Amino acid sequence: MTTFNITPTNPTGTVHKRQTGLWGQLLASAEIERKLARVEPLFKELHGRGLNRTAFFGKCREFAREGKADVGGYLQYMTQDVAGIVLGEMHRQIGVEVRRNRTLKNDILKRSSVTIEVGGHTFNSADFAKKQGGIQSINGFAKEGTKIHKLYMAMANRSYPVTKQTLMKEAGIDTLATFKENVKQLRKKGFDIEVVRNGYRTKYQLAS
Repeated sequence: MTTFNITPTNPTGTVHKRQTGLWGQLLASAEIERKLARVEPLFKELHGRGLNRTAFFGKCREFAREGKADVGGYLQYMTQDVAGIVLGEMHRQIGVEVRRNRTLKNDILKRSSVTIEVGGHTFNSADFAKKQGGIQSINGFAKEGTKIHKLYMAMANRSYPVTKQTLMKEAGIDTLATFKENVKQLRKKGFDIEVVRNGYRTKYQLAS
């Protein structure tokens, strides 16, 4: 009788645990999971929402099916290959946009998605964003005329200081406390708001 003594060569804790079901076709390698771990934080920073892995997986399978129809092979392995290529391109291009956004103070100038082309296929990274609950937003403001957005526009449309009474009227703000809170929130968004005092009058304007 022959006895085999098998000693694992993998360091403790590095054995890859394969997923089951549909995800097993994609997350069958540690390399794919490492790429996801690099892409997901950047994706969330750019979009303000997490990566929808199911949508991402579906797109990779769609590309893989087309490749399999052309050259044959196994759908599982082709899906892994596609995922690795797409994640590599997402990591590169989303990283560029995230680093650019970090240098900008004005939220209006910041980008919130990137168009990616891989192997003749073009898609927008926002296609993979998780659905967002509550009020959707563009450039950090709610879509439908919120008070904070109206306040921002009242200042953005002028190149001179404006009294708080005028700003409150145009933004539909009734109390001074609400006005000050909205100014505070605008500053948190990165807008530089200057306060100009002339006697008893206080005026506000966006710094150029």
